[in-house]
Amino acid sequence: MALAADVSNTIRVLEMLSSEPEGLGVTQVSAGLAVNKAIAHRLLGALVEVGYVAQDKRTSTYVATHRLGALGLRQLSSSGLDTWAQRTLDALASECEELVRLAVATTDSLQWIAKAQGSNSSLRLDPVMGRSAVPYATASGKAWLSTLEPEHVETILSKQNPGHHTPRTALDADRLNADLDEARHRGYATTFEEMDLGINAVAAPIYGAGKTTAATGTLSIAGPSVRMTRARLAELSAPLIAAADDIAATWPAFDYLSTNEEISA
Repeated sequence: MALAADVSNTIRVLEMLSSEPEGLGVTQVSAGLAVNKAIAHRLLGALVEVGYVAQDKRTSTYVATHRLGALGLRQLSSSGLDTWAQRTLDALASECEELVRLAVATTDSLQWIAKAQGSNSSLRLDPVMGRSAVPYATASGKAWLSTLEPEHVETILSKQNPGHHTPRTALDADRLNADLDEARHRGYATTFEEMDLGINAVAAPIYGAGKTTAATGTLSIAGPSVRMTRARLAELSAPLIAAADDIAATWPAFDYLSTNEEISA
């Protein structure tokens, strides 16, 4: 039991550090794991020893090293995700001339794993792949949440720390639920400068396991708000949904991504 707890907590430490470029201190890690500082310090020390974490001598904080990123990239490459669905992403990006992103879902999270950039303008958006989509602040997150049972949505949101958001983010439960109801009715979700000011997006669920179950992923289009107006988002919804359905048709070969709870997304 102790070994299983150590393995679980070690993985959780890596998950915490992967999204913190400035690193975290022992106190923050221990609080995040709900363990004492001695255990957190021991886990961090073990990760430093094998090269997946380094300690900043100036601040004493711990940061994930590039070795962790390289491990993830090798896994994606060996699984074929570097080529799977890319043709559909490229075609949609070429048609809309904006950033297209594919995300996969696990039990309680959603992670962008592939993209295609179709913009030929100087105004471009190019976020880092491998990051988890904030459920309440992104079109991808809302599209995914709209396919889940209300109790599951509440569980996911209860684990979220109100972090990155803008004055336009739907932090109020009633407003968020209204957004999810609208997404269910239309078949796609939208956000207007809710994750980053100046950026709007539209996303559709990918029903890799069938439309009677929760989405296994999402497909989204994002770009500068000066181009991605409400009318433009509505116009792009049809080709977006068609592309999402096209990806869903080939999803079973990669179904382990959405069913294996040990994969972080």
